[in-house]
Amino acid sequence: MPYVSKAQEAYFNVNRKKLEAQGVDVDEWNAASKGKKLPDRAKKEKALKAGKKNVKRK
Repeated sequence: MPYVSKAQEAYFNVNRKKLEAQGVDVDEWNAASKGKKLPDRAKKEKALKAGKKNVKRK
């Protein structure tokens, strides 16, 4: 899964040990995002879509 922004990429690489302890493969994320143009910050809507699962609300 590619990163949404440069800020997310920086966070993942700075907190590599903590995230890998949770089962996240940071190298896989880096490979998926290689060569992509990323914005400095993601817009709120795009960030929410990336992290949101299909949840029905009443």
